[in-house]
Amino acid sequence: MSCIQFFKFKPLLKRSIANHLLRSALGLTMVLAIPLMAVTSASVHAQTANSQAPVLRPEMVKLLQASQGASKESQFEKALSLAQQAMSMPNITKDEKPYVLRTLAASAMQTKNFGLAVSTLETLIQELPDTTPPDQKLALLESLLSASQQAQELERFVKWARVYLDLGGRNTSVRSVLIQTFSVLKKHEEVIKEVNAKIKFDEGLKVKTPENELRLMAYGYRMLKDEAGYNTALRLLLQTYPSKAYWAEVIPRMARQANFNTRFDLDLYRLLEVTGNLEDVTEYTDMASLALKNGLPAESLRVVELAYSAGLFGKGSDAANQQKMRQQAQQKLAEDEKALPALEKSAKDANTISSLADVYASQQKWELASTTYSKAIEMGGLRREAEVRLHAGIALSKLGKKAEAEKMWDNVQGEPTAVELAQLWKIWQKAN
Repeated sequence: MSCIQFFKFKPLLKRSIANHLLRSALGLTMVLAIPLMAVTSASVHAQTANSQAPVLRPEMVKLLQASQGASKESQFEKALSLAQQAMSMPNITKDEKPYVLRTLAASAMQTKNFGLAVSTLETLIQELPDTTPPDQKLALLESLLSASQQAQELERFVKWARVYLDLGGRNTSVRSVLIQTFSVLKKHEEVIKEVNAKIKFDEGLKVKTPENELRLMAYGYRMLKDEAGYNTALRLLLQTYPSKAYWAEVIPRMARQANFNTRFDLDLYRLLEVTGNLEDVTEYTDMASLALKNGLPAESLRVVELAYSAGLFGKGSDAANQQKMRQQAQQKLAEDEKALPALEKSAKDANTISSLADVYASQQKWELASTTYSKAIEMGGLRREAEVRLHAGIALSKLGKKAEAEKMWDNVQGEPTAVELAQLWKIWQKAN
């Protein structure tokens, strides 16, 4: 079992985020759009035989004009009362109804009577003639979606958001809030489906999918106990929005994978270090011990000294053991330095040469390490070529040769753990 599995592990998406989902993302970006149908005295004039203009009764025109006039004067409660009077008039005609519904819906929105706005707008939309221009219908749908969101009518929001998107609605906030709504409704499969659709849509626009949407997808996988999906989503978050926090979750999760090769424990600690996640006494101790065990006392001593500099070593009940570790690393380093010239002369085969390169890398002699790794790879016959290429890529990256490092990591093959580590180093390099 990998010792790294015992790291402190605080799942980034463990806490429920439902309480944060209904912030008015849609309302912040959506323009209230209930196009009013202007009511004038001309509406009551007799129509010619060929005219398609609607006919409104004088008493209806009077009420609607009064309601719209009150709205212009910001007398919203009065406007709503007048609109409701219009709606309660007997025998409303087919010509009158669209005027009444639009006026009532607008007044309901202005007075924040969102439940009334929702029901009114639904009726209006459902009764729109087939000849209604798409832009007008989409505008009304945006208002209905905004009202549904404000009224917390989540199922209605989902229903009409689907209609809006199927009609080609272009307000990008709609799909974003739809994703959030599905998460609140605990419809995690729908969240994942919609985010994947959003990712493709965003790729077409050459823009990044918002971080909160990727987090919702990861949260959905987590709630479904889909570990493979969660790992994929977390990796996508790391690639798109690299951060110390995401690294802190990705690295320990990798160590707990069933096929993880514990030979690469030290490499995981190296990733923890470069991502700023080597933080507590146990982690420094484990990394220093592993480096010493792997015959790399220079790296072990460097880590020990970092722990002392950070004030983590040299105090408490473990102070004596920490000092002993320092002395062991110093002693072994002195022995290796004496033996190094002979090793350099005798190193003839690729495997010995690659081990020598590891020693140079542990001493952070990156140019010498890179040259030596390249020599070993060119000779061929390596027992662990994937591991050597992984380390060769790190040396190149440390030298600032990013393109060469990426090419080297792309050629890591055969060993699943090494392949995955190489891809993680690529992500790290791209962000640094």
